[in-house]
Amino acid sequence: MGGVDAPGPSGPGRAGMLRALGWDDRWSEALRSLALPGARPARIVRVDRGECDVVAAGGRERVISDSTRAQGATAPVTGDWIAVVDDAAGSAARIAAVLPRRHTLARRDPGERVVEQVMVANVDSIAIVHGLDRRLPPGRLERLLIMAWDSGAEPIIVLTKSDLDDLYDARGIASALGGATSVVDVSRVDGRGVFELRRRIPIGSTAALVGESGAGKSNLLNLLVGEAVQATGRVRQRDAKGRHTTVAREIHVIPGGGAVIDTPGIRAVGLMASEDTLHRVFADIDELAQECRFANCGHGSEPQCAVQQAVADGTLDPRRLLRYHALASEIAEQPAARQRRARR
Repeated sequence: MGGVDAPGPSGPGRAGMLRALGWDDRWSEALRSLALPGARPARIVRVDRGECDVVAAGGRERVISDSTRAQGATAPVTGDWIAVVDDAAGSAARIAAVLPRRHTLARRDPGERVVEQVMVANVDSIAIVHGLDRRLPPGRLERLLIMAWDSGAEPIIVLTKSDLDDLYDARGIASALGGATSVVDVSRVDGRGVFELRRRIPIGSTAALVGESGAGKSNLLNLLVGEAVQATGRVRQRDAKGRHTTVAREIHVIPGGGAVIDTPGIRAVGLMASEDTLHRVFADIDELAQECRFANCGHGSEPQCAVQQAVADGTLDPRRLLRYHALASEIAEQPAARQRRARR
């Protein structure tokens, strides 16, 4: 099903395919520093039950992921650059090491309270995808923005199905909460926004598509790549809910451009983020806080709190302040995770 295949006679060529996927001098130096005899570079384009589909200089191949012996605590994920070694006996190649990651999109593992789950690695931009046929919950967008900014990549809000009427004012919500984050309208009906998104994913860069099921990620991927590389599912009329049509995180290459990682629909957006990222997404509250009487004001019952005054004046939505407090508490419960991400 789609993905990245071995380059053909008229394709970008072997070296060109690796460059399109982001291989550069810094990755070359990282590989050399490992001093692994016979190791060759590859990028993971799909992880599947202990084995990985990768693209190396010779094209696409399958390698064994031996995390116990090779990578230690670093489980390989889609987007990782790796060192591959070939078995002398001629059996399947295996991953010898995962090269140090640059940017990672991570969340709190849905099954654990303080365990970080890396979703994709080495991404330059994160497209938060939402369809105009449904409501845009402000709290969900805030969480996704925090997760995106915390990755180190650039977030972009992509509103799909933009040929429809914006009955739920998703554009207004995205503009109000996104701050400086770009908002791009896309439609598969008239093609609007597709060129703009392709321009934002040049050769050598990687974008990840995130959002709930039915938001239009698979259709968006097909528009970017220019062919039906990902199956699309129907959306229920009564609530605009969709089925999971993407079952694994997989890299696809845009002709003449960079790479896109399609991801399954996200239900739980648990955060493993830093306080700095929280303040970036809630910059309006931070700006108000500069006028509070106390520097350590908690924006609760303290006297002369500018944030509470803004709520009383009607210039700050009290629900946004409640979400701010809830997210701040959630992030504060994971100091060890914050320290790990700060070191990274």
